[in-house]
Amino acid sequence: MNTRSEKDEWGTEAPNITSPERLSVIRQVLEESPIIVEHWFFHGGCSPDRLIFEEYDDFVGHLQTKTRPGDAIHVWHYDALCRDDNALTHGKCPDADGMTPKKGAY
Repeated sequence: MNTRSEKDEWGTEAPNITSPERLSVIRQVLEESPIIVEHWFFHGGCSPDRLIFEEYDDFVGHLQTKTRPGDAIHVWHYDALCRDDNALTHGKCPDADGMTPKKGAY
């Protein structure tokens, strides 16, 4: 049963997240850094999911079990984006008295 609407222009021209080339890039990045993934649901079924993966098999498992045809997957290199010099803000969690440590083993 074909559920593809003509207005969505299904074909082979749009990027395919499961192409060997794209998966190879993702696998290579995951050897050195986590990835940030934004999973957009086709026709806006709900808000996008935002996830972080550290293992290639977990990412592929998500594609195989949590996506549907037409969903959009955007992937970013975590270490290239999330650095100490570009954080929106930062801080430490206070104790019951509102005190925070200047030092710590992190």
